Formats: sequence, structure tokens, C-alpha cells
Amino acid sequence: MIFFTGWIYHGRSWAELPLPFLTSLSYAVLYIYTFCMGNQLDGVEEDRLNKPYRPLVTGLVTVRETYRRFWIYNILYALYGLLLGTFWYAIAWIIVSCYLNLGGGSNHWATKNLVGMTLGTFILFNVQWSIALPADAHIGTNLEVYFALMSAWAGFALPIQDLRDMAGDLKGGRRTLPIVVGDTRARWYLCIHYLIFLPATFLCAMLTQDSLHDIFSVAVDLIIFLIQLVVHWTVAVRLLLFRSPSADHKTYHCYVLLFVASIPMACLL
Repeated sequence: MIFFTGWIYHGRSWAELPLPFLTSLSYAVLYIYTFCMGNQLDGVEEDRLNKPYRPLVTGLVTVRETYRRFWIYNILYALYGLLLGTFWYAIAWIIVSCYLNLGGGSNHWATKNLVGMTLGTFILFNVQWSIALPADAHIGTNLEVYFALMSAWAGFALPIQDLRDMAGDLKGGRRTLPIVVGDTRARWYLCIHYLIFLPATFLCAMLTQDSLHDIFSVAVDLIIFLIQLVVHWTVAVRLLLFRSPSADHKTYHCYVLLFVASIPMACLL
């Protein structure tokens, strides 16, 4: 989604698409694959409760085999970044990924979501957008601010996913928001967050691409603003009214759908 948004944003020809698209796709595979292997190495006991279908839990692979794959593919990922001219972003993601999964960063909600997920999203925005750029173009300051705000919006929204996984997180010794402050208090905190602060951050991201006057006077801009407001407030209400793990899973995916749908927003403003 980020790659195609960057492609359309810069008005590139569809005839030139195949090779850059394959580059984007292969980068995305390495980006998520290296992270997921570290994530599964760190959470075998937790996954026995939350994700019993994962390969380490089912015995499809051993821990030693997974570590071997983890380091081989991280090296390949760094080399691929060197080839693409995004080497330091690749190194940054390896550091963030290792810190979250093997260094204990994912054991606390603040370092996991506010730091790790925010930085990871910012790295992904920059690299995928760079792959979509014409040879003579560069990412401008307003786009970098847009990436930063969208990444912060994503990372600061993600503590809601921890509401559904409390049993496994307790077993894994994690300090997620509902475990630290209690389920009810966490829901109220997140409800206020989704009512006020996340919509405000989203509006600030919109302002990097358009003026405040246009956002509230141009039909497309206003529709985008109202949709994100409705989805944020729907999540806020669901957090208080529907409290089972399955309901929390659906609430979380309301946000995920908004995040995916909002990526092309830069092309519409």
C-alpha cells in the first residue's frame, strides 16, 4: 500500500511498474519475515496460548533451526538494503527488531508500541516510498513529517491489541497496558485516547498535505476527516461495551482497516 501510494503520488507510469513492484514485494517479505522469526523465538510459551498454530509451538521447526534462519535472513536483508540504497534503514530495522524480540523491548507496552512499532512503521514508510520514487526525485520535508505523524499515530494506537492477549502475556511475563494498570482502567485510557488524541494526530498528518481550510471545505478532505473520526469513536465505544477476547480482536481490526485505508490518503489530499 505504501509503495503504490508513492507510485501514484509521483505520477509514475504503470509501464515502469513490474521491476519496482517486485523489489517492493521482496523487501516487504524480508522486513516482516525477519521480525516474525525473532517474535516467535521470544514468545514460544505465550504462543502456546495465543497462537498455537505457529511453527515452533507445533514442532514444525526447532529453536536452533529458527535461530539459524533468523541470522541468515537478517544478513540477506542488510545486503538487500545496501543494494537498494537503504542500508541504514535496514540496519535500523534489525536493531529495532532485535531489541523488541530478543532484547526484552516487547515486554513492556511503552517500548513495544510507542517506540518499536512507531520506529518500524517510519522505516517502512521511508523505504517503500523510496522504492517508488523516480530516479531524480527525493522525499521532501513535508512527506517526512507526514511519515512521522502517521507512524506515531500507528504506534500509539496499538496498545488495544494487548486487550485480547492478556492470558498469554501474563504467562510470558509481559507488562502490557491492561496488565500494568488493570483491564478497566486501560480501557478508559484507550477510550479517551481514541476519542481525542488519535483523531488529532491524524488531523495533523492531513495538515502536512493540505491546509486546514481545505480539509473542512473540500468534499474529499472532509469525507476523509469524518470517516477517520467515526472509526476512532467506534473503537472507543467498543472498548467499553464489548470486553471479550473475540470482541477485542474485532475492535483491533477496526483500527487495522482504518490504518490500511488511510495510507493512500496522501494521494487524495
